[in-house]
Amino acid sequence: MERIGLRAAPRLSLEALKEALRGLRLPETKVYLITDWQDRREKARYALLLHGKKDLLVPDAFGPAFPGGEEALAEAIRLLEAGGARKFYEAVVAPGELTALLSLPSEELLKRVQTVANPADPALYRRAA
Repeated sequence: MERIGLRAAPRLSLEALKEALRGLRLPETKVYLITDWQDRREKARYALLLHGKKDLLVPDAFGPAFPGGEEALAEAIRLLEAGGARKFYEAVVAPGELTALLSLPSEELLKRVQTVANPADPALYRRAA
């Protein structure tokens, strides 16, 4: 799994994602939005895990918890959809667990995220733009 971007750096992480996705088609890729809040989306931070031909992890750099993070998340979702991604999931973990989860080895991280993930409507994340 390739880890790209930086925690709490929405624009830089978005640019790293754009670079990593260059030329990729994503129709079979599963997009996991890993967040620390479900009932308080206005405070949430989001990490992205893409599982497919190329596995990518963007740490918690997106979402309203960071200045410009909500807009960067909306742009990332549009970018993924434009690349063909259609399978979106949300995995909610406790706020204190997010950093530890993202530090796990790739296989264990993927297993844990898949265990708690539920299908998600990407429109939830496109609102900011």
